[in-house]
Amino acid sequence: MRILLTSAVFLLLAGAAVAADSPAPDEFGGVPLGASLHELKSRYPETSRNPDSDRQFQVYQVPTLHGASVKSPGAFQIHQGRVVGGQILLDSHNAHYWFDEMVARYGKPDSCTYCNEPEFATAVWHWDNGTILKIEGEMLTELTSEGAAQRSAWLARGDSDELADNGDESTDEGAAAPAATSHKRRHAEGHEAAPATPPQQHQARATGWRGYYDDMNSRLERWLGWSK
Repeated sequence: MRILLTSAVFLLLAGAAVAADSPAPDEFGGVPLGASLHELKSRYPETSRNPDSDRQFQVYQVPTLHGASVKSPGAFQIHQGRVVGGQILLDSHNAHYWFDEMVARYGKPDSCTYCNEPEFATAVWHWDNGTILKIEGEMLTELTSEGAAQRSAWLARGDSDELADNGDESTDEGAAAPAATSHKRRHAEGHEAAPATPPQQHQARATGWRGYYDDMNSRLERWLGWSK
C-alpha cells in the first residue's frame, strides 16, 4: 500500500513539473508581461478598448497579433495600466499553429485532451509563479497569477453597482477618474422611456470581443475565398 501511494505521489509530482521545467511565459504577442499600456499602444497603435472594460480591468483588442504566420485576432488584458495576459481567438486556420507553437516553447502541457486534434484540444500549462496558459473552447488564454485573479473578479462584477464607472483610456493609464455614475441609476432613470431588458453584461464580458472578430474573420474569409 505504501509503495502504491509513493508511486502515485511521484506521478503527480512528475506531471506538475512538466511546464515548470520550462521558463514561464514572459510576453504575449511580442509585448512583455508587465509592460505599460502606453508601450502596448506604441507596439499596436491599431488596438481598441473593449467597451465592457471597467476601471479595474481592461481588454484591448487587436485585429491580429504581430509576428504570427497566420492571422490571429487577439486581446491584451490590462490591470493598473500593465499587461497581465492576453487571449487569442482560435479557428480552423490557426488552432494547429498555436498548439504546436506553445508545445515548442513550453514543452508538453501538464494536462491535455484531444491533443492530436488541436481544433478540439483542451490543454493546460502552469508554473510555480502562478502563470497559466490554457487552450480551450476556441481560445488561447495566457495570464499571470494577478491577471487570472483580476479577470475572474471582472467577470464576477457583471452588471452590479460595484465600480459602475467603466473608465476610459485616460483612466486606464492612470489619469484622474470622473465621478462614477451607477449603471443601476441610469437604468432606473430610463425605465419609463424604454422597456426594461434583463442585464446581459456578464455574458458579454466573457465573449464580448468575440463577435467583433467573428465578423472580421467572416469578411476576411470571403475576401480570401476561404468561405464557400
